[in-house]
Formats: sequence, structure tokens, C-alpha cells
Amino acid sequence: MGSIYLEIDWNVPRYACTYCYNCPSIMGKSFCSINNRGCCWYFPKFTLLDIQRMTKTLEGIQVLNMIKNYPGTVVYDYYLHAKGFFDRDGYDKWLKYNNNNNSKMLVRDCTIFFRACPFVKNGVGCTLPPRFRTVVCNFFICDDILNREDIKDAIKPYIDERSRYAAWVEWENRSLEHLLRENNVTLNSNFDSAINILQDTPLDIYEFPQLEPIIISDDWNSRNKGA
Repeated sequence: MGSIYLEIDWNVPRYACTYCYNCPSIMGKSFCSINNRGCCWYFPKFTLLDIQRMTKTLEGIQVLNMIKNYPGTVVYDYYLHAKGFFDRDGYDKWLKYNNNNNSKMLVRDCTIFFRACPFVKNGVGCTLPPRFRTVVCNFFICDDILNREDIKDAIKPYIDERSRYAAWVEWENRSLEHLLRENNVTLNSNFDSAINILQDTPLDIYEFPQLEPIIISDDWNSRNKGA
């Protein structure tokens, strides 16, 4: 039996699924050098709220510096975009082969098979603590889970609370952006000053409600082996 459950890490919520370590979903299929990376093909965008959380502890500042100094990271005015691995040559060859054989694509964006987040490692998974991950990373639920009829009712509270939390995160980011604008500072124009402002600003805490764990039958593993 598997399960989906809510986990709180330093007041930061995330949804966890016990099948993720050996993901059977087609969306977790990897044709790149990092195997078993599950759905960690997303190139994370760290928002002002994410960054503010990092500024509150020494560990967080170390993580922030690591993200900023990563060669694939682009510093924008109000977020950091960490661009990871993408096997362009492998993707082009695969796409040409499938086009020539009129293969039917089951996934809209097939580049995901050839991408990997810069912070995921073989045999380890995500190397960032949940408290420093993005809202996308902490709350992503694949379609194989969402489309299951047997947990349709049980998962609805998870989806509803995720939407409420995402709206709160958006509000917090807008407020922090407004604060930086008032001080005529951006991450791109003066990173250190922006960090000092975020560090000195009290961190708001979202009280995420408790959710009942969802039990998943093991036959899902045998029915969803990907392609």
C-alpha cells in the first residue's frame, strides 16, 4: 500500500507520496543521465517568499548562496530561475525517430523526459530541504494520481487547500515585491540590499490545516509503468 500525506517542515507545507521514490508514472520517465528522478524535471523559480525564508537562518543563507552561484541560475528582478540539465541532442534525435514512426505522444511536453532539476541527484532525490523548495515542487501531484477514480473524493481537500495556499503565496510575493519597489531595489540591481530588506521583514506564517492521509492500493504500481 502507498499513501499521500501532508508534511510540515518549519511551517512550510508539502504533499508527499510514498510512490515517488520509484515513480511508475510516464511523467517520471527519464531519458537523461539522472535516472529515477521522478517528476523533478522542473527548473525551479525561487520567489521572494522562498528567498525570504532562506534569509532567516544560516542554513537558509547557505542554500540561497548555493542557488545564486549555480552556473545555470538567472537573477531576475523578483525571482531566481535555476535552469538545470537538458539533453537537447538526445531530445532532437528522439523526436525525429518518433515523428518518422508516427508515434503517438502521451505527454504534451516531451522535453520533460530529457530534463532534470539542478538540485536532484541519483539515489538521493531532491537535495534541498522542503522548507526551501518552491511551491511547485512541494505541491505537484501528477495526473496519474489526480485521475484515479478510487481516491477522487479523498484527494479533493488536498486540491482545494493547495489552491488556497497558492493564492496566499501569490499575495505574499506581491507584498514583498511592493516593498522592494518602495525601496527602489531589485534582486537584479542590488542583490545584497534586497536580501537585507527581506531579512529584516517579519516572515508571515500560513497555518495549513491538517489533512487525512490517502491510502493508495498497490495495483496502481502495476497499471502505470509509463512508456
